[in-house]
Amino acid sequence: MRVTNEAGEVNSTTSGATSRKTSGGTGGAAEDAAGGAAADGASPAASARSLAASARRAQIVEAAIETLAESGYAQTSFTRIKERAGISSTRLISYHFGTKGELMDAVLEEVGLRAHRAITRRAEGRTTALDALTARIEAQLEWAARHPSAVRAMTEICRNERDADGTLRHGTEVTERANVDALEPILRAGQENGEFRPFDTGLMALTLKSAIDAAIVRMARPPRLTLAECVRELTTLARAVTRREP
Repeated sequence: MRVTNEAGEVNSTTSGATSRKTSGGTGGAAEDAAGGAAADGASPAASARSLAASARRAQIVEAAIETLAESGYAQTSFTRIKERAGISSTRLISYHFGTKGELMDAVLEEVGLRAHRAITRRAEGRTTALDALTARIEAQLEWAARHPSAVRAMTEICRNERDADGTLRHGTEVTERANVDALEPILRAGQENGEFRPFDTGLMALTLKSAIDAAIVRMARPPRLTLAECVRELTTLARAVTRREP
């Protein structure tokens, strides 16, 4: 049994997933766009234009992440992102992202995909539910510790991005659901194979998710804990609360 394969897709880390997809990716999308254009029989010139557009989108999204992390959501504007990206005009941003909301969606999607890839890669190949669970916890904490700007950017968007009626677009329930959807199948698998004691898997997933979030805060704010300390405490907690009594 490959426990990690049963966990399914998850678009986020600590904090979470995007609630809406954007029209086009970033990060590794430049290579994908070029490959897709070539596969579709596009001319070399068209392939080059597609690659350039994807690279520009990725540049803008990266600048938006850093601006959000440094200045916060309210102070993040196309003008500040332009300055951070080193591009000549905000029109280059609005060409790819019509509104700030569209760009914020793209940031959430990109951060979520980066975290998902890293966390999934770390958890692959685990043969027991406990190994899968502790590997996922360690990977989430490690990713957050290594990418504080991405975590801050995602937090700023989830706390501040609103629809026209004033409701949050990406509230905590989105990130909560994403993490529960990743953890709960691992917990169920552990119960089914006899590794874990009986418990409500939804409640346990929420409990572990809350502990991970708290640890991320402790790594970022005084009195700070180190990554190693947080990993040790949370993996010890996970073993203790899921362990089947002899």
